[in-house]
Amino acid sequence: MEEKPVPKPRTKEQMAGGRAKRVMPEAMVFSHNWSSFHGRSHRRRSSEPSIKKEHLHGIRKSQLHTLPSCPEHPSYRYDQYCQQCEVPACPGCVTSGLHRGHDVQNISNVFDLMREIVQKDTQELDMFISPFYDTVMSDIETTHKIVVAKHQERKKMIVEVGKNLHKIVDNITQRYLKDENEMEADDLKQIQSLEMRFLRLRNQVRMTVDENHQILTNNDFTKFIGQLLNYTSKNQHFRDVPERFEMVVADFNPSIPEEGELCEIIGSLGITKTKSIDRYRLPILRKITDKSHKTASSSHSYHLLGKIRTGFTRTARVSCSQDGDQLYVCGDSKVIKHFSKEKFELIEEVQTLTGNEPFDITVTKDGVLVYTDWEDGSINIVKGGKVEGLVKLTEWKPQAICCTYTNELLVAIKMADHTQSKIVRYHDCKVTQEIQYNDSRTPLYANPAFVEENKNCDIIVSDWTNQVVVVVTRLGKFRFSYTGNLQTSKNKKFNPFGLATDSQSHILISDCDNFVVHLIDKNGQFLHYIEGCHLQYPWGLCIDKSDVLFVAECYSNDVKRIQSRK
Repeated sequence: MEEKPVPKPRTKEQMAGGRAKRVMPEAMVFSHNWSSFHGRSHRRRSSEPSIKKEHLHGIRKSQLHTLPSCPEHPSYRYDQYCQQCEVPACPGCVTSGLHRGHDVQNISNVFDLMREIVQKDTQELDMFISPFYDTVMSDIETTHKIVVAKHQERKKMIVEVGKNLHKIVDNITQRYLKDENEMEADDLKQIQSLEMRFLRLRNQVRMTVDENHQILTNNDFTKFIGQLLNYTSKNQHFRDVPERFEMVVADFNPSIPEEGELCEIIGSLGITKTKSIDRYRLPILRKITDKSHKTASSSHSYHLLGKIRTGFTRTARVSCSQDGDQLYVCGDSKVIKHFSKEKFELIEEVQTLTGNEPFDITVTKDGVLVYTDWEDGSINIVKGGKVEGLVKLTEWKPQAICCTYTNELLVAIKMADHTQSKIVRYHDCKVTQEIQYNDSRTPLYANPAFVEENKNCDIIVSDWTNQVVVVVTRLGKFRFSYTGNLQTSKNKKFNPFGLATDSQSHILISDCDNFVVHLIDKNGQFLHYIEGCHLQYPWGLCIDKSDVLFVAECYSNDVKRIQSRK
């Protein structure tokens, strides 16, 4: 029986949304040209909300002289503001009847409210939006470096291919020349041998002709009679021409490939591909904390809103729907249970396709349940109560899973032989990204237990084997790792499991053996513990749109609903 990587399920990344951003009413937009206000029409805009704000700081008397004077009533300054007309006004303007029945406020109240809005906007920009764009810029800069390095690498390879081709051609040329020289020497040797043989025959023929001429021209009859009597004809011998050969040297017909054929042999330059990251809106930062909260603190108080009895012997994973109104829980069973969030009523039970325990669950932006089946090596989706297969792996096993803000799936997978692990991004069931190594080609993960995406698109993974939380950028560039709070020691070693992120991009990590949940900021700085509420073996985590935390307790059969008192 193949050993599995420990418990099953996982947590979900749900918790976006939030209450709408506080927007400054149109009636509060001022012009720097104060004199232009008085000439504007005093139109009534009953649809605009009136400012019902108490005086916060006010304008000091020493600052009254800085307010512009009213051109219609020079003895008065603009110390009032008409909501309906959207213009500053002086006491003379108000008593003149121009703003009769309008909501006229002390301008200091308007200034204070505007200052508060600007302050909160600035805090959100400083704490969340600006760091998000810093992360995006870091990713783009990393991509820039990678693209430049890759093109340099390709250029180097092209030059190397050219050099190698020249070397190959030179080697072939030298080999052909060597073969040609050897063939020429062999041919010449044969020709010279044939030539010597027929040269001897020709010389013999010529010598015989000369001898016969001497006989015929001899005038000495006695010698002539003797030569005739001793004459032996050699013509028969010379008529038998010995075997010879003709030699035809073959033409050299080089096959020079066309440029296109040569390119096919060498290989083509792949065209750069770009993957569009869909436009999306950042969630609103609803709660602003001051910088003093960025240090470890024990003053944070949490209270238990309620709990649900899951019916599992071991409750492992929990996930919220996008609107936070529905809750999915799984554990040591082939069933995934669907509860209503508020009343904790069981809505339905979904059985896995294979009858195996689900390893992890998540809910898409469309509210559709997705789960991983480690035994079967599959990723499955539940639509209308029917389970359908999405992805089937062979050499890898799917473990943790979460849905991103762009409605993609991040899946932690591990080799069946337990030698490698990585995070894979799926878009429409197609792999679009793999994250496995850092810049030094060192594996980032040994045994990923949970995976989560933060609001700034960082990818967070808790590692069972290494007992560490690893955070990388959206492009997979290593940012930091968290191994627990070194300043505050717990009874047992940091043992991270479930992950979640809140509306401020804080990262929540369940520390199973110490009965606490760590809360760190998006840069890995420890903030405080979420403890109390009688937590026991916290495992899976998820957060709804109101930053209410759901904690699956592995061995107590409970999912607890917890909220900060602040």
